[in-house]
Amino acid sequence: MKLDPGFDLIYLFASLPPPLQVDDIVYETQLDKANALRRATLERRTSQDDIADPWIPVITRRTIPFAQSVSLEEVRDATLRTGNTSPGSDNITVKMLRAVWHVIGNLVHKLFQGCLNVGHHPKPFREAEVVMITKPGRRNLSEARAWRPISLLSCLGKGLERLIARRLAWASVHHGVLHPQQAGALPKRSAVDLVAALVHDIEEAFARNMVATVVTLDAEGAFDTVLQNRLILRLRQQGWPPNVARWAGSLMHDRSACVRYQDVTTPSSPLQCGLPQGSPASPILYLLYTEPIYRLRNLKGRFGYADDTAILCVGNTLEETARKASRHVRDLVDWGTVNAITFDHKKTEVMHFSRTKLRSAPPVFHGEVKKRPESALRWLGIWLDSTLTFKTHVEKWTAKAAKVAHHLKGMANTNRGPLPSAVRRAVRACIEPQLLFGAEAWYPGMTCPRWTQPAKEVPSGIRHLIRRMDKSLHTAVRAVLPIWKTTPLSARHREAGIPPVSQLLESCRLRFAARLRSLDEAHPLVARTKPMRAPVINRAIKLKYQLPRKPFRTRLRRSDELLPRCARPELLPQRFASDQPLQTALKEESAAKFRDWLQSVEPGTAIVYSDGSLSPEGAAGYGYAIHLDGLTVLAGNGRLGPAEVFDAEAKGALEGLRAALGLSEPERIVVCLDNLAVAKCLQGMPSDSSQKEFMEFQALAAEHGATEIRWIPGHTNIPGNEQADALAKAGTSQPEPVDALPTLAYLRKVARRRPKDAFKAWWEASAPQQYRVLDLDATTGCPPELTLPRPLLHHLLAARTHHGDFADYHERFKHEDARLTCSCGRQKEPKHLFYCRKIPPRHRMRLAPSPTAAVNRAIGRDFDQFVKVAKASSFFGTICPRH
Repeated sequence: MKLDPGFDLIYLFASLPPPLQVDDIVYETQLDKANALRRATLERRTSQDDIADPWIPVITRRTIPFAQSVSLEEVRDATLRTGNTSPGSDNITVKMLRAVWHVIGNLVHKLFQGCLNVGHHPKPFREAEVVMITKPGRRNLSEARAWRPISLLSCLGKGLERLIARRLAWASVHHGVLHPQQAGALPKRSAVDLVAALVHDIEEAFARNMVATVVTLDAEGAFDTVLQNRLILRLRQQGWPPNVARWAGSLMHDRSACVRYQDVTTPSSPLQCGLPQGSPASPILYLLYTEPIYRLRNLKGRFGYADDTAILCVGNTLEETARKASRHVRDLVDWGTVNAITFDHKKTEVMHFSRTKLRSAPPVFHGEVKKRPESALRWLGIWLDSTLTFKTHVEKWTAKAAKVAHHLKGMANTNRGPLPSAVRRAVRACIEPQLLFGAEAWYPGMTCPRWTQPAKEVPSGIRHLIRRMDKSLHTAVRAVLPIWKTTPLSARHREAGIPPVSQLLESCRLRFAARLRSLDEAHPLVARTKPMRAPVINRAIKLKYQLPRKPFRTRLRRSDELLPRCARPELLPQRFASDQPLQTALKEESAAKFRDWLQSVEPGTAIVYSDGSLSPEGAAGYGYAIHLDGLTVLAGNGRLGPAEVFDAEAKGALEGLRAALGLSEPERIVVCLDNLAVAKCLQGMPSDSSQKEFMEFQALAAEHGATEIRWIPGHTNIPGNEQADALAKAGTSQPEPVDALPTLAYLRKVARRRPKDAFKAWWEASAPQQYRVLDLDATTGCPPELTLPRPLLHHLLAARTHHGDFADYHERFKHEDARLTCSCGRQKEPKHLFYCRKIPPRHRMRLAPSPTAAVNRAIGRDFDQFVKVAKASSFFGTICPRH
């Protein structure tokens, strides 16, 4: 079909942005728009808004320790181990840097070290190409606020920024520079965590029969309004070393940028303010710049993620909380006026919270502007309503997921389309995250305690929300499977390997519970889930008057109760091991190299072989053997509590090193183990699980000064390794240590295993009758059947479900125009493929010893037989076609 010549022009004009309007002036050409957007977004402030001297004397409460040395491994990691991001004006990509790193690595190391020492950011790294992109969801592109300026910077310069930003982020948390409820650019702190903390605090207010008001504000311009001298002064006031403050000032000093808009690029010119959006250092520097906001009144009620701020006020009446909120907003606006930060009243939103329906809705004042609550408030992607039902949130995100699901469904049918396995990957990657977004904060479980009687569990009243979510998921599952729409729902979930929404929500909740166990003590969610300390009992006072009130089991606390407690890891700065890889060859070659190395070991070298093992019953044990001059001088083993092989390997290495150090001070100790992941953690960054063991090992090794770690391939008949393996297996039969806590790795395994077991149990209870004889299990992984082409998979699933081109099916649904018989004259039925007389004998399957059992196997577990017969005989194409 030939299109109208004018169609291309219509499409072109429809895709072009409309004219831009800034301050009642309309700009139409691309160059004018680019210059107008530059002025509106990158030149919000001038040097007149800045302070004159950032180096005036200041009094600080502390001096923050900041490591001054930089290792080559840290430089390499910060520069190369990142995505292949867009380069700056120099056009040097990360891929190019990787290719020449063996030449430039040491030079870059010296450059970064010198920059940190003197507090300098090189001028070429401050030159940016700013690309104007539209903000997601913006409809009116004629406004400047619909565009976001993204700075494309030198990849080498971003390596330096990333190195310093990582150190700043860790030190900000470790030394308490930032407010505990600030997040964004900080390790292990997410936007959903902040919303979960906010919801927890509101629920606690509900439990005390109180009400709450939340006000959200947005700093206008955010990164683009930061001023150089004010940032330097802020860092000095917080206690950062002078070279760090100088580096931050150098990062902002004498910046220049050209603006790219559509096909036009403006000449490069200087910028007087702002942190570049797209810089790895900008998020953490902005958090430090705005840190005083969260030190104003009502410390516990302040939450912040980048430039999004929320204020929570709790009281007995909404009038009281509205007055408090207005006062806090006024304080914030006054602080912003002094510090050249503007809070846009158009983006300020208010929501009142109460256990019952609101009878009044008093306004909150932002300056002279009255802000009244809407039906729902969106903060950090989660929609909050006045009674915390989260109905609006589920509706909004379910609609987004449904839109994607319908797109996928439109791409495929029973005969054509992508492979089912590929569509399933798209569903898991694109639809499930949208459907479950924020579930950690909003999902209460199927039951919840009553507000007035916390000991009594009642239904949480979310079944109608789950049904709505299930509808979108069913559309997505139909996009995966080439099935007819009458196929039973339980069969759909089994064949797609995707559990129902209720199980997906519980799985998400379990993962969240495991994540809560991995958070550091300073995390805002940890403080809210800490168990109460037992009070000191005074025998002179009745016990009932001394026992504290049991805290209300909020959503957060109920999630926290899903898993037992474990040793809580610390938040550690990144550590980097030697650049020399532990494994340099294949398994057999590595074993041969190790045997050759054993022959050349100097006398007096203690070789520690360690290993871990897990019994079929789940008991974890460790073992170690110490060889000196070819002889076993010491061996030992033991058992852990609930743990994984990873933890047992770490414990074995630690106990082996400790035992070797107890010998007559060997000059050199080599710890050999066959677990590569554990060896890397012993050498570099400790994992969260068994963190204490890794840190103790590193401390002992550093104190000894001549301890090495060597990886050896397991099960290659290396005597020391086989000996340690046997000792570890023997260790699993020892009694479990008293009061042993489970490890984090074990809890993560439990969080992964429970949803799988729940899906299998659900399938056993709800499988359709026709599936009972097929002996098929349910799996949360990708079923192997989904690798079949869609037409073949359609016929296989039809044979399993009995929902397909069969005589009984057509008669049941009164399909009068359907063809009910095969070309052989017999009626179509699910197992007819194996009995049709028109299939040549050479293509038939042997139905022995029991025809029924053989056919059930071919339709079920051994579906390759079904596929083989159908393809070889062209059964569904020529012998038994649909029409």
